[in-house]
Amino acid sequence: MAKREEILKVALEGYRTSGWQGPSLKAIAAAVGLTEAGVLHYFGSKDELFVAILQARDQEYRETYDLSTLDGVWRLLAHTTQTPGLVRLFVDMTAASGAPAHPAHAFMQRRASAILELIERILGPGCEWQARVLLAAAEGLQIQWLRDPRTDIVADLKRLEALLDTAAVDRSAGACRCCSEA
Repeated sequence: MAKREEILKVALEGYRTSGWQGPSLKAIAAAVGLTEAGVLHYFGSKDELFVAILQARDQEYRETYDLSTLDGVWRLLAHTTQTPGLVRLFVDMTAASGAPAHPAHAFMQRRASAILELIERILGPGCEWQARVLLAAAEGLQIQWLRDPRTDIVADLKRLEALLDTAAVDRSAGACRCCSEA
């Protein structure tokens, strides 16, 4: 397991620092003294390696950022714009996860559920639809940012959150205007 952890550490750092493209499997293998097949031996496939990299990234983020507040979430999202290789890997795996047999499918489902629960805890009870919209916007804005780095993910999400906030009658009472008026 030590070698697997070393590969993950090297791959995560490679994606963190390599710009838009991310490191090649060959570069990761060379950095840990293995062949490409040797690296894949520890993960099963390149896609499983990619999912493991995203899992390691998410664990690092949970340990680094206070995700119990919107400010912590905003700081995390601002940080992602410093790691375009990881954003691109995330977007690529998000698209691939649409296929139920893909290694990213279950990971992305669990991740989305956890993020929706996190957002709902921050926003308050009765705000499930706002959480879904914010998650969808965050993922979509990352794609926009990859195409146009002038996209301000955090500022756009803050504006959206403020608009969604007007839809909530009183979060502390657990009432959501869209739900109570439906």
